[in-house]
Amino acid sequence: MLSPSTKIGVGVIGVGSIALDHALAILKLGHSIVAACATNEDSPRWKQFKKIAPKARFFSDIDALLENADVEAIVVCLPWFVTEGVLAKLLVSSKRVLIEKPVALSANALEDFLALSGIDLSNKIVGFNRRFYSSVQTLKERINKGGIKTVEISISESVARLGEKFGPSIIPNILVYNSCHILDTSIYLLGELKLIKNYNLSKSKKSLSFQSSFSFLETDSGVPVSLIITEENPLPVGIRILFDDETTWHLSPMEQLNVFKGYDVVDPVDGVNIRKYVPRKILTVVEDNEFKPGFLEQMNFFLEGHQSNLNANLPEHLRLLKFIESLSVIDSKLKKNLISSIKSSN
Repeated sequence: MLSPSTKIGVGVIGVGSIALDHALAILKLGHSIVAACATNEDSPRWKQFKKIAPKARFFSDIDALLENADVEAIVVCLPWFVTEGVLAKLLVSSKRVLIEKPVALSANALEDFLALSGIDLSNKIVGFNRRFYSSVQTLKERINKGGIKTVEISISESVARLGEKFGPSIIPNILVYNSCHILDTSIYLLGELKLIKNYNLSKSKKSLSFQSSFSFLETDSGVPVSLIITEENPLPVGIRILFDDETTWHLSPMEQLNVFKGYDVVDPVDGVNIRKYVPRKILTVVEDNEFKPGFLEQMNFFLEGHQSNLNANLPEHLRLLKFIESLSVIDSKLKKNLISSIKSSN
């Protein structure tokens, strides 16, 4: 157990699987889970949570938990479609709050919340734990030295699996729910990304709710960035950056950073007339997996009150939502053709 500067009483809203990961991090850091909000005290989820946090007092009402004097900090782990409904009361609270993504499902909705009077954003953060990966931090240090030539970002969404797990309503929100992690990490690493050209294609003629896309982007300093978002594609998901020292830094998966420089030529052997060019790996950084990656570091920053750009604030989340929505706009001509093809097939 680590020794915190001050032991903090934490309240957790929602007791699903992600709440268990947060609970383990809170307790490892030496803090206390004094309360948790769930729908049913007899539910298997509450009983499982209680095993990890036996001192947690049951609350069925979020307002009562927010007002409880023993609760100094709050971790929100609600389902993806629920958080927006309680966001206003979280933002007006004077207590520090960590909110699991997505905070809201659209930029317009979040803008409305941020325009409310009496809100306190100084101690509210969004749970983008990948910023805290040692792999990401190592890459960030290299980027800060300059010399980026090109960037490639690749994303593949498991639309069928997520649709089966959460229902069809998740599909138009998949980028906000799932791929927001890699997109947030990209913006955290590279800064503002300006959309130059976007090609959107809907996979299914029966639905316009998910689109594969290929986009040309540009950083503020003019570095070209390609972004490909596909469905059920075996391409490795991640971020690849080529620097002017001819090294290639590749996050894939996000928990692992590999750095390459040059390649080794392997001549044909054993009758196989193929010459191989094998990239020469010079560095590997792998995220510690004792806890869910990034959770321990993120929770430490949150509960110790560290002010850092490692913590994703709500205005940054709004910027991310606007960026995601800019990738989801279907060209009007393409949309007309798709709708026509749907009508003709019915």
